[in-house]
Amino acid sequence: MKTYTSISFGKFMQRISVALLCTLVCFTSCNEDETIPSTQIALSHEVLDFDAHGGISSISLTAFDEWTVMSDREWCLVSPANGNGSTTCEIRVDTSYLYDSREAHLTFRCGKYSRQLVIEQLGYEKVIKLDKEVIEVADFTDYEEMFENIRVTSNIPYDVEVEYMDASHTGWLKVTKKDEKSGSVPRSSVVRVDYDLYAESDVDRVATLVFKQKNVNEGETPIESRLTFRQKKAQEIIPSREGDSLAVLAIARIMRCAMNIDTSTPMIHWNNVETEEVEYINEKGELVDELRVVGLRFSMFDTDKSIPYQIRKLDQLRTLSLSGNTDAAGKNIVLEDDITYLPHLQSLSLLGYGICKLPSRMKEMTQLEELELSGNNFTSLPIDIITELDKHNLLYINFANNRVRDVFGKLNEYSSVKDTLGLHGSLPEALFTLKNVVYIGLSYNYFEGAIPDMGYDASKYETEEEKVANNPVMPQLENLAINLNFLTGNIPDWILYHKNLKCWDPYTLVFNQYENGKDSFGKRVGFDNTPSYIKRPCPLWGNVEDDE
Repeated sequence: MKTYTSISFGKFMQRISVALLCTLVCFTSCNEDETIPSTQIALSHEVLDFDAHGGISSISLTAFDEWTVMSDREWCLVSPANGNGSTTCEIRVDTSYLYDSREAHLTFRCGKYSRQLVIEQLGYEKVIKLDKEVIEVADFTDYEEMFENIRVTSNIPYDVEVEYMDASHTGWLKVTKKDEKSGSVPRSSVVRVDYDLYAESDVDRVATLVFKQKNVNEGETPIESRLTFRQKKAQEIIPSREGDSLAVLAIARIMRCAMNIDTSTPMIHWNNVETEEVEYINEKGELVDELRVVGLRFSMFDTDKSIPYQIRKLDQLRTLSLSGNTDAAGKNIVLEDDITYLPHLQSLSLLGYGICKLPSRMKEMTQLEELELSGNNFTSLPIDIITELDKHNLLYINFANNRVRDVFGKLNEYSSVKDTLGLHGSLPEALFTLKNVVYIGLSYNYFEGAIPDMGYDASKYETEEEKVANNPVMPQLENLAINLNFLTGNIPDWILYHKNLKCWDPYTLVFNQYENGKDSFGKRVGFDNTPSYIKRPCPLWGNVEDDE
């Protein structure tokens, strides 16, 4: 038997009414025009804003049927891109690579109806941003550490200009862009700033680095950022024991000396200095007696400049020796006059420094006894300075090996450029009129032609003793070295009959010219009258017997 569930007539009619109402709503919806009812599909936003970096944002979608979404720009995507019913959608926007803003449109559809979401993304502003505004450095640190790195965030090409506060102090900064990147997205790169040692003690020196936009469009205001670079002044050097140590250190640093100085030990233990108790008048006008530097020597350094001016502070210096400048042959350094203010300097030795010219004020160095300038880049002999110093205390001069370039024994093949080869030309007659100099060294240069005869004709005398006794040319000369040049002609009588000829080791240091060499005229070098034997002993050797 079937069982029936009974319901009231009222409830039955209520259900019929609801069904009819739903049917009516559906019929009405299917026959409307394109105007979208708010209940059909709706979005929580009409516009979404993104910055240039892009990112992800969410919206709420309300729908009562299947829906889809389309983007008119590939840089803007929606997830999910379709569905049935209400949900949450993620909007993904890529990073922009544009300076200007851009726009995308997302169209959501449900049946015949649609809603549009506008995506607005900003472009990048042009920027040059520095990680610091001020840099302060000491007057000196280790050379390997004398630089600063600046991190620059930029999205435009830029140049770096240096504005120096003091026009007399320029060029002490060198700017290098290490890994500059381009593109509208700001990226970080590094600018390296190398700085020189600062030896002056008056004021700090200051420069401004201006990072300025390149390729500026017409009417556009260029982007720029500024950084102040300040270098502290050096400690003031006052001639004294303490001042001497500061001066020595400053010179070593400026010249990039390879020798390490242990500043933790007293100056008297430094290997490159000689000290002595000296009585002198100090800056206050007081008579004092203290340990001062009287000798200084450096070897193996690297500079393209003259001796630093701090050398003036070593005002008790008597000997100065600087040798072994890196790539000396490739440098043409004009020696400044700072050394000429050393009132007690007696010995000056600058070997392989790269010097090509001496200061005229050197004529005032009346205490100078030794002038050693071998291995430099002179192209002419500073005979005016030598002649003036000879009037005072000069005893020793050596300009050996002033060859800038090698001619491989064939000077004639370089005659058009011989002014650039090194010390060349004829031996100046004034050189052999010196009254006090006892040593002349001119070996291994490009001197050519005949040795000046100085007007002495020994044939007027009969015996060798008379020829020697009446020789007026440089009787004080104890050493003469002119070997390995390109000299030709006859050896003059004043050499052949000089009383000290045997002392000069003449077969090695005088008669011996460049083997198989040719001078500027293609003439084979060497002398036509080289003696086979020198009987006279060297009077400087005392009673040593002649062993020849």
